[in-house]
Amino acid sequence: MSIIACGINHKTAALPLREQVTFSLDKLALYLSDLLSYDSIREAVILSTCNRSEVYCDSDDVEQLIDWFCLQHNLTRSQLEPALYIYRDEEAVAHIMQVACGLDSMILGESQILGQMKDAFSESCASGAVSGLFNRLFQQVFAVAKEVRSNTAIGACPVSVASTAVGLAKQLVPDFKQATALVIGAGDTVDLVIRHLKANAIQNIIVTNRSLANARTLAKKHDVNAMPFAGLADVLGTADIVISATSSASPIVTQKMMMDVMQHRENKSITIIDIAVPRDVEPAVAELAGVTLQCIDDLKNIIQHNLKGRQHAAEKAHDVVQQKSRDFIAWLASFDMVAVTIRKYRNQIEEMGRLELIKAAKQLERGDDPVQVLTSFAYAFTNKLLHSPSVQLRQAGFEGRLDILQFAQQLFAIPQSKSELI
Repeated sequence: MSIIACGINHKTAALPLREQVTFSLDKLALYLSDLLSYDSIREAVILSTCNRSEVYCDSDDVEQLIDWFCLQHNLTRSQLEPALYIYRDEEAVAHIMQVACGLDSMILGESQILGQMKDAFSESCASGAVSGLFNRLFQQVFAVAKEVRSNTAIGACPVSVASTAVGLAKQLVPDFKQATALVIGAGDTVDLVIRHLKANAIQNIIVTNRSLANARTLAKKHDVNAMPFAGLADVLGTADIVISATSSASPIVTQKMMMDVMQHRENKSITIIDIAVPRDVEPAVAELAGVTLQCIDDLKNIIQHNLKGRQHAAEKAHDVVQQKSRDFIAWLASFDMVAVTIRKYRNQIEEMGRLELIKAAKQLERGDDPVQVLTSFAYAFTNKLLHSPSVQLRQAGFEGRLDILQFAQQLFAIPQSKSELI
């Protein structure tokens, strides 16, 4: 068994590369199936968010995993490897735990990543990509994330990409409370964006999405307006703030669209904050007069300012993660030792049985009584089976090692009489 964590994130890769290296949630089962077609990969979980794309697997061949990563995104090793990180065993377990706890996020301590990891794990389970090792690993990962949030201040005053985007809009837009806000998308992030807009007293909020039904569901939940996606250009013409977070593989707001929109706005400015990866808005939109365009990487300065009060909590959380990752690897090593011991003991017993069967077969060939042969076989096999344990137990008794004697009773499931329990 060898646990590997391999991927890129906001620390190692700029947004243009992160846009290329994504795993669509609706195709995750296909990615997992393809990954597990390699003999060297036994279990796998794929996590892909706006700030990271990572593969966790039980594998002995890192090079094959890197080749697979490159192949999925039509990238050469020279393009991908400078941004790629690879962790093994204890470091891999620690990394996965840090990610789940929000310690490796752009926004330190953000809680949304844990839900995303749970979704990724569930998808892997449903795809048959998880068995004993990763089931135990991720149950431990989720338990550590819960412990860190319960016992440290890492989750205090929760901050998210959604809340940071709204905070940035508040800084950039004059008369913020009187502004018209357009939110594009209908996922969890958009849900959070609307919550934070309403918490900041924005009255006029419009949500649009390719699925009008989903947009209407979200609009009803928050008592805001929903508009058909086909009317996106018209709504852009009336909005002061646009926050977009869809899962589209290509831009939905193009430079040409915005050129047409701006011609009808009569020089009225618009602020667009694109927090999707891949981006929802063509970067060239920023060249248009009157348009302020921000992407997810532009949120970093605000985020860094908010990190200062969390450093002590982060240090405490890192200590928890380091101890728990060591504990898991220690358990894994003991598990391997147990498996090896059981296998060796089984082989030893099977060899004893094989030798006694050879003797019994020879006795039957020369015409000995079958009942006597079977009786002799059972007696000889039992004596050989019990010889070594009996010697060790007598020695333990001679040395007064009651702990070994008690353990032997558990090991061999020997029932105790009532007199022994008194």
